[in-house]
Amino acid sequence: MAGLQIPACALTDPSMKLQQLRALEAIAECGSLQEASRVLHVTQPALSKSIKELESNVGASLFIRSSKGMYLTPAGQRLAMHARLINEDVRRARDDLDDMNGKVTGEVVIGVTPVSGSVSALASCIAGFHREFPNARLRLREMRPAQMNEELRSGAIHIGVTSQPPAAESGLNCVHVCDVPSVIVVRKGHPLRAARSVHALQHSGWLSLDPLHDTSAPLHELFASCGLPLPVRTIECTSMTLAMDLTLELDALIVLSAELFRRGAMAAQLDAMVAIVPVAEPVPPRRISLITRDRGVLTWAAARLHDALQLAFAKAAPRALAA
Repeated sequence: MAGLQIPACALTDPSMKLQQLRALEAIAECGSLQEASRVLHVTQPALSKSIKELESNVGASLFIRSSKGMYLTPAGQRLAMHARLINEDVRRARDDLDDMNGKVTGEVVIGVTPVSGSVSALASCIAGFHREFPNARLRLREMRPAQMNEELRSGAIHIGVTSQPPAAESGLNCVHVCDVPSVIVVRKGHPLRAARSVHALQHSGWLSLDPLHDTSAPLHELFASCGLPLPVRTIECTSMTLAMDLTLELDALIVLSAELFRRGAMAAQLDAMVAIVPVAEPVPPRRISLITRDRGVLTWAAARLHDALQLAFAKAAPRALAA
C-alpha cells in the first residue's frame, strides 16, 4: 500500500537510536513538540533534530506538521506502533534487572474485567504480593475484554485477568485458570422472575455488558447454547452501574457473574434489588484466564505475580452458586 512502506533494513539499522524512538512516541502521544519536550525534559530543537534524523533513516515522512500540532502519517503510525513496543520492552528490561538484584521496584500493570475483578482470589493474591514486595509499583485497571487485548498487544499492561479468553489467532498467550458461574438476573417483582426456561425470555428486553457483535460474549453464548438467536430487544451498555440502573428502570434481563452475589457491599445491594431467574438450562460460565503478550518476556516481578495468580485461582475456583 502506498505511503505505508518502511524499508525493512530501517528497522534493524543501528543508526535508529532509542532516543529517536522515544521522541517519536512522545510527540505522537502529546501532539506537539512543545509538550513532548516538556515530558522528555529535552529541548525542542534537540527533539526536532531526532525526528528529522529518524525520518532520514527510514526514508519516509513520519509527521504532518501544522499550526495545530503534529500528526502521524500512515508510515509514522506503523513505526510508532513498533516504537511503543520497543520502548516498553526496554523499560521492562531495566525493571527486570533491578528486580533480579533484589530491589523489586519495577512497575507491574494488571488489567481486569469486572467479572474477574469480583473473584476474591484476585484481591487476596495481589495483597500478598504487595506485602512481600512493598516497593513494587502496582497499577490495576478495569476494562472490557476487547480493550484488554489491545492494551496487551501495545505493551500498556503486563498481565490481563479476563472473563473472555481471546481468540486463538490473537497471538496472545492465554492460560485458563478457573470457571465462574453465571446467572440471569431481573428486578425483584419482575413478571418473569420465576421463568423456568430461556425460551420464555427470548422476547423480553435484555442488557449486554459486551459489544453485540461479539459472539463470545455471555449473552450470545447463552442463547446459542439453547439454539436461539440473540434477542432483538437488546441494549449494549458497557457501564456496570448504568446497566444495573437500566435493569430496574426498563424491566430488562441481564447475565451476571454469580460471584457478585457472594460477598461485600455489592452482594447486599444486589440481593435487595434483583432476583436470579431459575431457568432449567445451564447458563454458560465465565472462563477466567490470565493473558500476556509473551509470558517469556515478563519481568521477574510480573512473572512471579502471574504464577501466584495462576495458583491462587486454581485453589479458589468457585463452586456453582446454589439456586
